[in-house]
Formats: sequence, structure tokens, C-alpha cells
Amino acid sequence: MTDDSNRPSRRRVIKSAFAAAGAAAVGRSAEASQQSRSAAVVTGRRFKGWVSRGTGPTRTTLEELTLRPIGGRQVLVRTEATNLCYSNTGAVLGLGPGGGGFGRLGEMALIQGHGGVGVVEAVGPEVRRVQAGDRVCVSGTPHCGACYQCLRGRSDMCQFLGRQGPNDLVAMADLRDGTPVYANSHIGGLAEVMVTFEEWVVPLVTKATAPDLGMVCSCVAVAGLGATTSQGTGILRPGSTVAVVGCGPLGLSAVQGARISGASSIIAIDPIKARRDIALTIGATHVLDPNAEGDGLVAKVRDLTKGPNDRLWAGGRDAGGLLGGAGADFVVEAVGADTAPPKAERGPDPTGILPLRQAYEMCAAGGDIVTTSLPRGNITLPAVMFTIGGRTHHAGQAGGCSPMRDIPRFVAMLDSGQYNARALATTVVPIERMREAYEEVVYRTTATAIMTV
Repeated sequence: MTDDSNRPSRRRVIKSAFAAAGAAAVGRSAEASQQSRSAAVVTGRRFKGWVSRGTGPTRTTLEELTLRPIGGRQVLVRTEATNLCYSNTGAVLGLGPGGGGFGRLGEMALIQGHGGVGVVEAVGPEVRRVQAGDRVCVSGTPHCGACYQCLRGRSDMCQFLGRQGPNDLVAMADLRDGTPVYANSHIGGLAEVMVTFEEWVVPLVTKATAPDLGMVCSCVAVAGLGATTSQGTGILRPGSTVAVVGCGPLGLSAVQGARISGASSIIAIDPIKARRDIALTIGATHVLDPNAEGDGLVAKVRDLTKGPNDRLWAGGRDAGGLLGGAGADFVVEAVGADTAPPKAERGPDPTGILPLRQAYEMCAAGGDIVTTSLPRGNITLPAVMFTIGGRTHHAGQAGGCSPMRDIPRFVAMLDSGQYNARALATTVVPIERMREAYEEVVYRTTATAIMTV
């Protein structure tokens, strides 16, 4: 009898072959993954960026910087375009409380900017979401996907959003004199490159131009589209009547989102005629000047939304009674406080409190209101309307947007022609002209300004 105890069995041969092939595949995959994640950072690389220091109108200057190496979850992005967000004007131009210094952050050398788009040049060894060569949005709102809020479906409240204080920022470059430079909010879009963390980066697949992409991926457009097309806030149902209070870039994006979502009528409210004109071109069915309407603004909106009849047994809306039935089904408030007195037409209240209250009151019983602005002060509301009026208030940080889910959807809206970015991006400048463009933003003489690199 032949001894076959040392002869390899067919099963053992196949198992060994599969194991070898698997190991080779894993090795190739690991090698490819490592190559895609390799930090192709040239130590000592020079780039230009707008750096804010100290207080006052000259606190932000264009400087030559030296890039530091990246690591961990950091991502290096070559900037293509950045939206010049109104809420960043105080910090950039040295306006508002403290001349833009804002405590300890004012003592640090900071690159400002609330977001941007660009191309990944390198990633740290722990990054998995993107790789070199990807076109990305550096979102104004992070999305880690693992914190308490993200796991509850509220990634617009991702807890990494609160990790932007002086002790949380990491130096990403140096000035000529060796002063460390930080990216404000872990973004720093006002520079030729951005160094951020994986949580802030959303990969995109698009051939859109840099200004168009910079517009639709800006924090303001994301908030406006998020408020009207995202499920993070109230759902805007087809056929709804919509009022948008404030038609800056956020409100104008909300007008477009309402149109895309199938609203039957869209009332755009803003004191600046040029913005009301833009609203009409992108989907608004009615425009109102709050200065001209005065104390009758809420009644005017209720009149425009009361429906074809007021017969209760025939599905009509009765504007009378304790709660009333008329009003907008869905309201987006996007006014906020003035950082500086505008050179265009001024609104009725520079604190933003009056339009916020009017937005709440013009919402129909059973309707939804999404608030997105940064007002200054405290609000008083009619108590019964607040307690049993049926209005659902959504405090919409980023309009309730879920960055990883929604921003690619918004880019698809741009690519399909549903979202008109060019109507909103009324000023486009190169990096050297950032300051003058930001002055147009703060004085409201442009709808939106985009800085390109």
C-alpha cells in the first residue's frame, strides 16, 4: 500500500492557491491604497493666503506662507474657488464687535474662509474618504458620521462643528517671520491651498466650472438648498406655498430649492430691488419689499396664500379665527443682522429681529418655518400662536443639510441645470482682489462674491 500521508490533497492545494492569491491581492490593494494616501507634500512649499491678525480694517493682508507637512486625518486641497460669506465679513474686514478680533482667535494668525472647492493634492495616512486627485468641497459643516448627532441623522449638528476654538486649531503654515498660521474653522478658504480634516471634506464628481461649483457648494447655498430640499428640516411638499424672507445668496438658493421641490407659489421678500429681480428670474412667483409693506407685510403674505376660496367645507382657507388658516405652508428666514450699514437699500431692522418675528407670524397654522440667520438680540412672539398654533420651527444649522448625503445632490442639481449658480454669483474675482469683493458683500452691492484661484 502506498503511503499518501505526505501527499498534498486537492483541497489543500486549492486552499493554498486561494490564500496566496488573496494575500497578493491584499498586498496590491494595500500598496495602491498607500500610494493614494501618500502625503505628497513638499516641505517648505510657498503659497499665498489672506491672513487676519489683530483688530481693525487692516487686520487681513495677503501674505506669502510656507506650508507645514500634513499627517493623520489632514487633507491638503488646492483651492479652485471660495464663496465670500457675509457672516465672515466682520472677521475679514475688521468690522463689528472687537474689530474682528474675537478674543484669543484675534491674537492668532488665521486664514479666514467658510468653505471652498478644489482638488486634493495629498492626504494624511489615516484618511479614507478621499485621495489625491479628487475634486472636493471643503464644507462649512463637518460630517464625521460617528458622533451622537450624526448617528441620530442630524449631521448638520455634527459635534466636530464645536471643535474650532483656539485650542483645537492646528498650525498649517508659517509666515516669513516664523509666526504659525492656522486655518479658521479648520477650513481657511481664502488661500491658494486649504489644509483641513477628513470630516470637512466631501468628494465630488463634476465638470462644473470653479465659480459655479464654488457657488453651489458654498455654506450659504448649501443652507438654502438644505432648508428646502433636505429631510433634515421640515419637508417641503410639492404644491406648497413658500415665503423666503431675505434674498441674499442663502435666501436666493432657498428660492431655487423651493422651485425644484415643486412649490406652487414662492414669495421672495427683500428690501434690495436687485435681489428681488434675481429672485424673479430663478423661480419666485411674487416679490415683496418689506419697507414698502411695513406693518402690513404679514397680512400681505397671508392674502397671497389664502387660496382660491375661504369655504371651510370646500377645502378653503379662512384667514380669521383664533389661529387662522392663511399663510405660507413653508417659510425660510434668511435675514440676520447687519455687520455694517448697507449702501444698497436698507431693511427695516438692522438687528434682524423684526423680520424673524414676521417670518414666524406669516407661517400658516400647521406649517413649517426654517430659520437660518444670525440675528442680534431676543425675540418676542405671540404666546398662543407659539404654544398651540401648530407651527413647527426648525433651527436649521446649514438648513438641516447632511453634507455627505446632500452636497453631491446639490452638485447634480447644478449639472442638470436645475440650480442656476451664475445668476447668484454676481461678482467673481481672483485672489488678489478678495478685499474689494468682500466690501461689495458687506455693503450689499452684490448678491454673492466668489474668489477664484
